[in-house]
Amino acid sequence: MLDDSSMEFDMFEEVRRKVAEALVREGHAPLRAEKIAFYFVRGIREMPKLLTAVSAEETDAHASQQILDAVRGILENANSLDKARDMLLSPDKQNGED
Repeated sequence: MLDDSSMEFDMFEEVRRKVAEALVREGHAPLRAEKIAFYFVRGIREMPKLLTAVSAEETDAHASQQILDAVRGILENANSLDKARDMLLSPDKQNGED
């Protein structure tokens, strides 16, 4: 989706920062919010590759390989999303415990 890796990094950093800020406003401890946001962003890092691959007009084997590679990358990072979800849904959000 974004060709410039520096631009992509900046975009994900902005997402991480805004998610953390939103979580703090919701009542999460700042450090806990940063951890949740970090795990969330790590879990979605491969999404631009998938979106680019599925929106391409090519339908050949190379295009299919790009799609599957992106899906594999997302699945490899699914544990980060699990960690973010577990931290977000745990009842101890107020006191900052993990």
